[in-house]
Amino acid sequence: MASRQIFDPIVALRAAPLVSATCTLLYAFDQDFFLGIFNRPENRNSSRALLPSYWKTFFRRGVGFVVGCLAVTTWSSVANLYVRRPALHARQSFWWYVAGAALSSSHLLFIPAVAPSVKAIWDAGTVEGSDPNASLDEWLGVNRLRTFTVDLAAWVACAVAVTRSLEA
Repeated sequence: MASRQIFDPIVALRAAPLVSATCTLLYAFDQDFFLGIFNRPENRNSSRALLPSYWKTFFRRGVGFVVGCLAVTTWSSVANLYVRRPALHARQSFWWYVAGAALSSSHLLFIPAVAPSVKAIWDAGTVEGSDPNASLDEWLGVNRLRTFTVDLAAWVACAVAVTRSLEA
């Protein structure tokens, strides 16, 4: 069919997990860079007062983006497992899509590790003696761990799945 030369929905479905996993990974690197600026030695004291209000805006907008990207990666990977499944097995990409879905959703397993830091930064403007920079340090540590484990691994799994499934 001529229209498939312009847009092939199967190719779009096969590639979707890699696109969204790339967005997740890039956002994690951006978070580390941009939030880390607050805690640089030359900025730390002056950022203490700004951090709680900045964090509230950042978090409200960011959590939706991250959850959306994770959902697209997870569910498009799962959808791939059901569309032309024999082709995925033939190209040895089936289990890579499984890994991409599992690793992407594993990002959420870090919620208990970051929740106390998130709340502490959020509440720092109202709690006397709190140090939002120390809480941000904790959050950044967990974010780095999550980025270099499940987020990077999900991206690699999706990259291998897409590469193998779309080989000529």
